[in-house]
Amino acid sequence: MPLPPRLFAGDVELGKRDDDHKPGTKSPLGLAWQQRRIPHGPHRRTLKRLFLGMLAMVAIWHFIKNMPTDLKQPRPRPHYIPPSSGPVPQNELKKEPPSRAALAKQGNEGNGEASLKRTFNGPIKFYKLAASLHAVQNTRGSELMNRNVLFAAASLKSAATLLPIACEMALRERSFVHFVLMGRDEISMDILKSVNGITKECKIIFHDARPDFSTESSEFRMEISTSAGFNHVNNFVHPQATLIDGSGEEEPFFLKGLKTRATGLGRTVIELPANTEQHMMWITLLDSASLSAWHKASMDIVIHAQPSASGSLMRLLDSLKKADFFSSAPPRLTIELPNQIDEPTRQYLGRFKWPPNAGDSSGSLLTLHHRIPQNGLTPEENSIRFLEAFWPADPFSSHVLVLSPQTELSPLFFHYLKYVLLEYRHSIAKTGMYRNFLGISLDMPSTYLNDSTTFAPPTGNNSNVTPFLWQAPNSNAALYFGEKWVELHDFVANLLSSQHKLPTPTTLNEKLVSKTYPSWLEHVLKLMRVRGYWMLYPGLEKTDSLANLHNELYQPPEEYKEDIKVETHSESGELTADPARHLSLKHDEAPLITKPLLTILPSRGDLPRVIKMPFLKWDGELISLDDVGEYAANYSSIFRHEIGGCDVSLPAKPVIELSAQDLFCLNDEKVEKDEVQPVNDDVPPKDEHPVRTEGES
Repeated sequence: MPLPPRLFAGDVELGKRDDDHKPGTKSPLGLAWQQRRIPHGPHRRTLKRLFLGMLAMVAIWHFIKNMPTDLKQPRPRPHYIPPSSGPVPQNELKKEPPSRAALAKQGNEGNGEASLKRTFNGPIKFYKLAASLHAVQNTRGSELMNRNVLFAAASLKSAATLLPIACEMALRERSFVHFVLMGRDEISMDILKSVNGITKECKIIFHDARPDFSTESSEFRMEISTSAGFNHVNNFVHPQATLIDGSGEEEPFFLKGLKTRATGLGRTVIELPANTEQHMMWITLLDSASLSAWHKASMDIVIHAQPSASGSLMRLLDSLKKADFFSSAPPRLTIELPNQIDEPTRQYLGRFKWPPNAGDSSGSLLTLHHRIPQNGLTPEENSIRFLEAFWPADPFSSHVLVLSPQTELSPLFFHYLKYVLLEYRHSIAKTGMYRNFLGISLDMPSTYLNDSTTFAPPTGNNSNVTPFLWQAPNSNAALYFGEKWVELHDFVANLLSSQHKLPTPTTLNEKLVSKTYPSWLEHVLKLMRVRGYWMLYPGLEKTDSLANLHNELYQPPEEYKEDIKVETHSESGELTADPARHLSLKHDEAPLITKPLLTILPSRGDLPRVIKMPFLKWDGELISLDDVGEYAANYSSIFRHEIGGCDVSLPAKPVIELSAQDLFCLNDEKVEKDEVQPVNDDVPPKDEHPVRTEGES
């Protein structure tokens, strides 16, 4: 039977949805539809297969999109962010979805206490970090140098330890204090603040850098999350220092991730010990610039041991072993030994370890120097030998602590040195006058340098004790700054050369330092007077002491032993100086400080500004800081002529940092007076080193 003719040429109606063509109708269209079904059966099956295939593809697509969360990734694919990356991508900082941990707990309610498997290694998202980071523009976090300090924690115990310290620092208003939480716990930030008593008055800026699915994330994912989270915070805050808990309560993944990223970014990380709230609250008084320099300053200790003084040396070394160096690296220790070493000293040093708490695999930081000459040293030889015991690798960050064997130190002496060093040399509030700091004394002397008059420290405006500046060096217990030690080396080298080439000075020939002190102290006094340098002395009550001087076993310096009257000690049988003839040997012993530093320092530890402290000349005269430069200029003019061999008619040479060459003219070429060009004080000479004008404070 022939097919009826098509109603629509070319089957133009195949793609049209024909709701009007009902099968079984008597109309011509219905008959045509029925007739077309029979010969085109296979084409209908093809369309059905296509339809089922498309349906299967849609189902697969929905399955992939909504893949079950309990299926692990075939391999971890963490999202790394390079240190130089820009702001946080917006697709990482969007609204957080419902917690996957809550769903997992609901599914395990019938199985007792469910423990989540921490194996999730999916991509990392920070859903709560964007809002706080974009709200800190007023802290100038986009600038590399700012006033931001960051406290970071992952453990809730560590957070509870850090938050009171952060609050105290924020209340000082010397820095903008931020706190970031980067752990697993799902506690809300509001509850965290409430539990730890943190109110709006604390002025802490909080950041939540916990990743999504933190409770079931693997250690590796949490480590990467900590590293990436710190990088995001750094991009917006640029913290000058990051303080973390170093008591042992912190999460290992947090410590590893944060330290690694901070090292790559060149950021300072400070680990606070367990007793911070008891003994280290002085850290809250430092600003962001001081905290940034926490690890920059290093320290060496030099001790000049004397013959037949084993008891004094062992007492000093025992006090060093008891010292609290908190999270700072212990200083290197150098002991200068005489030619004859008594047996108790030999045995003690044979079992002495430094640092005291170092493991067997840690290297020793102890160096022993033994003198070869058996005869007594001359003052010149002794000065050279002692000064050569230390040389700073970096003059502006490496310093030396000089200790006498008669000294016993407080366990908190290092706290004081670190606090004062950071405040006066690295803080934002420091002035140009810090360049005139020669060092920091731990000892409060009982007499003047000539050992003939009892010393009475100056007081503040309210007649209370106060730190003060004195143009007098100290050999009992004092820290000398590295750049000044380098200058002292050059100064002494030229000074000794001058003594062999030039006649005895007429004005500056008097010895001002008593022979109860070592000979090198005389050279330091000359440098302080010619430069206008000073040393900071602690203003403490008579009942407190950072360093105690024991004179019952006093031994005079070897170079002056024949010049000082000695007597036999009734108990030990050792030769000691006569206290009746030397007031310095009547030094009163005060109890060593063991309580928190802030409780004994004036003004509850708030160090005064340099211009507010009393200033004493070398002879004890109280003068103003404005007059220091004038006195130094007058003294240096005489010094250059009598000791330096310079022509008084020639202009003074510019002062070069780390050098004393401007004070000596012995090696200068002879210049005729007519050839001397006038010096323009307004234009500094061209030199690779910075210069300063003579007498400048």
